[in-house]
Amino acid sequence: MTIALMLMFFVLLVTSASMAVYNILPDFDKLKLSKRFHDGLGAGRTTPGLLNILRIPILLFEDLAASLKMPKRRQEHDKALRALGLEQVVSVNQLIALRFALVTIFAIYALLLAGALPLLFTIAMPLFGWYYVDIWLVDKIRERKRKIKSELPFVLDTLTLSVEAGLEFTAGIARIAATLDPSPLKDELMIFLRQMQLGTSRRDALKNLAARTEIPQVNSLVASLIQASEMGSSIGAALRTQSEIMSAERFAEAEKRGAEASQKLLIPMMIFIVPAVMLIILGPTLISYVYGRGF
Repeated sequence: MTIALMLMFFVLLVTSASMAVYNILPDFDKLKLSKRFHDGLGAGRTTPGLLNILRIPILLFEDLAASLKMPKRRQEHDKALRALGLEQVVSVNQLIALRFALVTIFAIYALLLAGALPLLFTIAMPLFGWYYVDIWLVDKIRERKRKIKSELPFVLDTLTLSVEAGLEFTAGIARIAATLDPSPLKDELMIFLRQMQLGTSRRDALKNLAARTEIPQVNSLVASLIQASEMGSSIGAALRTQSEIMSAERFAEAEKRGAEASQKLLIPMMIFIVPAVMLIILGPTLISYVYGRGF
């Protein structure tokens, strides 16, 4: 418990110091990790909280990160940033600098507590700082995909009704995107519309949308729309088919989660509820048997 409290205190101290120094600096333009909230494609972006908190350490290590080649790691980070829609806000060098910043922070903390911590734990802390970026990226990508998948059926149903009512496909997407609350799906739709405005064909813009999201439902929708466009069939019919398929998949997923929930409830029920019920039912009988008198 003491180690955990000291770790929390150290993290809070580093966070507070970093944010205080950043807010005191008079020239914010010198910070490369700055408030570039609007990318070249016109969609709003904000830097993640972890990068905002560690702006100063990232800036200090960014030149070191830029001098390193690390081709495989750079390719992985570039793919992750595209999946997060942050390729125009956060650079690969800044992610690598974040790794060095976390390694340094955890190494300093491990050295400060070298006598109180086991040797294995002291060695593992800097390594955890290095690989934590991978864990953080995977978690962010998974959360973003979950949000897109949860919002996609509503958007698809609305788009289907709009197109079937006579609205052009791109105009329908523009109208829907204008009414949506800020979300990853809205960002992706805005990028799609911006690419169309810059002269990209609808086919290529749809393929880019599927490549960025890497979601099976989006891939299926894009393939269906491209096929309908090339064959000259109705886009409204393709949207209706995809909407029905997606509704069936959601229903099947709900049934699957319901079945899994009943199985997951079995373990806590056997551990906590069944013993309590048995105690209530058999308790008086056991007491009567032990003490030889009834109630």
